[in-house]
Amino acid sequence: MSVQTSAYATDTLPADVDVVVIGGGAAGLNGALMLARSRRSVVVIDSGTLRNAPGEAMHGFIVLDGTPPPELLRRGREQVRQYGGRVVFGKVISAEPAAPSAEGDLRFSVTLPTARR
Repeated sequence: MSVQTSAYATDTLPADVDVVVIGGGAAGLNGALMLARSRRSVVVIDSGTLRNAPGEAMHGFIVLDGTPPPELLRRGREQVRQYGGRVVFGKVISAEPAAPSAEGDLRFSVTLPTARR
């Protein structure tokens, strides 16, 4: 079953970031939130496909038990953005190594169907 989340505003995809999180589910958004809170530049790329689409509520999340999955994701995107993270609606089709930075940091390039990198 492939179900999309309701439409949400997408941020612009920056040219360079410290971290790209592929997948905007609860785990991806939580990771992005912690990175953004740690002052890392982070972008979440999310296709909007819900794996838990049949579920009416999330369970086992302290203080959020019973929250509908789309509401949890809406709140998560909002919190990531509050710390400077970005959330981009899209699907990653490839991730490949790129040339190291001038400082020797390892880098990679992420490609979306629209040819954005």
